[in-house]
Amino acid sequence: MKADIFYLLLMPLQSSLPSGRLAFVPTQKDAPYFFNLDIEFLSVGEQQLVIEDIPIQIHSQVLDKQIWLSECHYQVGDIFSDVALTSKQLIRTSLKEELRRQTGYDGSFIEEYMVVALGQVEQAPDEFIDQHAVEFAHWLRTVDKPLTTTETLEVLSSRVRYSECDLTVVDWEGAIIITEGGQFQFDLALFKIGKYQLLRYRLQDRAIEKSLQQLRRYVNRRRPVWLPSRYKTFRNIVEQRLALLLGFEKTDQSLLLIGDWYSARVYRLIVEQFSLNNWKTIVQTKIDSLVAINDIVYQDLAFSGRRLLDFIMLIGWLILLVGYFILFFADLG
Repeated sequence: MKADIFYLLLMPLQSSLPSGRLAFVPTQKDAPYFFNLDIEFLSVGEQQLVIEDIPIQIHSQVLDKQIWLSECHYQVGDIFSDVALTSKQLIRTSLKEELRRQTGYDGSFIEEYMVVALGQVEQAPDEFIDQHAVEFAHWLRTVDKPLTTTETLEVLSSRVRYSECDLTVVDWEGAIIITEGGQFQFDLALFKIGKYQLLRYRLQDRAIEKSLQQLRRYVNRRRPVWLPSRYKTFRNIVEQRLALLLGFEKTDQSLLLIGDWYSARVYRLIVEQFSLNNWKTIVQTKIDSLVAINDIVYQDLAFSGRRLLDFIMLIGWLILLVGYFILFFADLG
């Protein structure tokens, strides 16, 4: 059976913001008129690669001027063939290496996602997925060993339906979209947003770790901790808290406040599968801890400064007192 394969690769933007044009999110499926995504998609170029004799279209975007996203699209003639399953990982590895080389990013903060998009199937979508459960599970999960029946059912368990002829299966490593007329672009946008949020949380978590390490170095210093460094740390904490509070809240509210519309149900599955709420809790807890530790360091710094000032004042009074004694005995002489 013919299928469209989408491989999404996200990584931090390494260079200055490239020139491009703003891209509009595709028309929403089953969403109210006031629905709007508060994330900027900037289209920055397209290219074509040939891997394993398969032409692959690559559309590159920058999200919110921070994250580089490559949307790689190719087609397979028979999704259930052994050749298609074997070439899947080869293509994925080759694309990842080539795109890392092009962007110049060699770090570990990368997010990937595989989406299998199918047109309308002859039987009910749920029956079709269950009938080919083993093949679909191997498309969604990269494993070296055969999956057990329990693992296969787990991979394909999170489902949401737009209509009787449409079905979306969401897993943490990949997704399956069965939709009439190829209307899957908005679902792709939701997967991009979910992976974008996950990568942002990971990057923010790393920034907090660096701030904690910086505070640890301050505490371990034997020489005085200068105020400008402390103010820099405080500024970083404020920026991190603002990013957490403002970076994703509008998107979350836009998607979650529209009730049981299809878009909201897909997004809720994405949040669950990507553990976004857990990441958000972890980052929030670390920020709170960072604030508490920073306050302790500041109070210690202020206390040390007061003690130093008191000591300077005491020395001054002693010098002044000695001076008075010298003048007193000079007058007597």
